Amino acid sequence: MNSYKRSLYVSMTRIVANLLMLAAVFLAMYQAGHSPSSSLSTFCLWFFGITIPLWTGALFLTRHIARRFPAEQESLVELPGLGRRLVRWRVLNEAERMNLPVR
Repeated sequence: MNSYKRSLYVSMTRIVANLLMLAAVFLAMYQAGHSPSSSLSTFCLWFFGITIPLWTGALFLTRHIARRFPAEQESLVELPGLGRRLVRWRVLNEAERMNLPVR
């Protein structure tokens, strides 16, 4: 169930971020239209002023979702010198542990 919630919430985060990005383009174009002499700098100021914090927030929210809803093979582990990290576990069968070819 965690994998489903995780993929749903991450997808919703990306969709909302992309819609806000589209709104940022229109807002930047609107603001640039008010000052024709410096329209390029006004557009860049508004566009990057909105999108950089937007995608930074989306990145941190995605990481928070991954920690909150780990997949079946993942868990939070305290690693020496690195702190709490999300790690993925894989169980090897006997042949893989001995480095023998599987037939």
